[in-house]
Amino acid sequence: MRHLTALFAATLAGAALGASSLTAPARADVPGFALSITAPATFQAGGNAKTVTAVATSDQARCRKVRWTLVVRGGEVPLNRIGVTRVEDSGEFPTQVSVNGDTATIVDQQLDPGTLCRNRTVTGKWQLRVSGNDGGEVGLEVRAADAVNTQLTSNTATTEVTTKVATASPTPKPSRTTASPSAEPTEEEAEDEPTEAAVKPPVNTTSATALVPASAGQSNLLGPGLIVGGVFFFLGLLLLLRLRARTKEARREAGTLPTGFYTMP
Repeated sequence: MRHLTALFAATLAGAALGASSLTAPARADVPGFALSITAPATFQAGGNAKTVTAVATSDQARCRKVRWTLVVRGGEVPLNRIGVTRVEDSGEFPTQVSVNGDTATIVDQQLDPGTLCRNRTVTGKWQLRVSGNDGGEVGLEVRAADAVNTQLTSNTATTEVTTKVATASPTPKPSRTTASPSAEPTEEEAEDEPTEAAVKPPVNTTSATALVPASAGQSNLLGPGLIVGGVFFFLGLLLLLRLRARTKEARREAGTLPTGFYTMP
């Protein structure tokens, strides 16, 4: 999402679905509609993004377009540590985000590409990532509305953010003294030496953006504005120095006496 898309690139979709728990369909707000949520049972704080999937069904003869809304309730986990990206098969899907306290509401700017009909479902997907180290519970609610924003159905789920386990660095071993400089290390000593692969920490990559309050009044134009202002300042200073040099040159030329040749009488 471009507003918070935000703290917040690779999503282990298979792992997310494998570790997920399917909630029972919620009672539809409009008769004839239902919705189920597939959400990971746990998120690893500071880990990779996982996928939340919602599937809407209908037993009505009339087909409808759907607009998705995801509500994230942080509570124990601050919103600025939760990253959400709405995705479709074509890539990232544009959304609008509003924040009220510890609750963020993420609404699709466009209708879902699919059409909800009898015997035909519509699916919405979101990639979630939690940064930091501490854990806690996060509440999720998915709502499906039609083209005129009439809420058809909704459902809720909760997921647990597990605390990130800190990995201690290997303790350096004391240097050994040998009787001869040319002595070869024994087989036991060679096995005790830590390898580069064991010491190198894992690298996590993700593109989800943090949920930060949209009403905090922070402007994303501050950085570009400072850069543009600096450029204009140096251009003005350069122009001023150039004009000053030209003025001094003109004064010097005006004060120089003309040189000529005179004949002796």
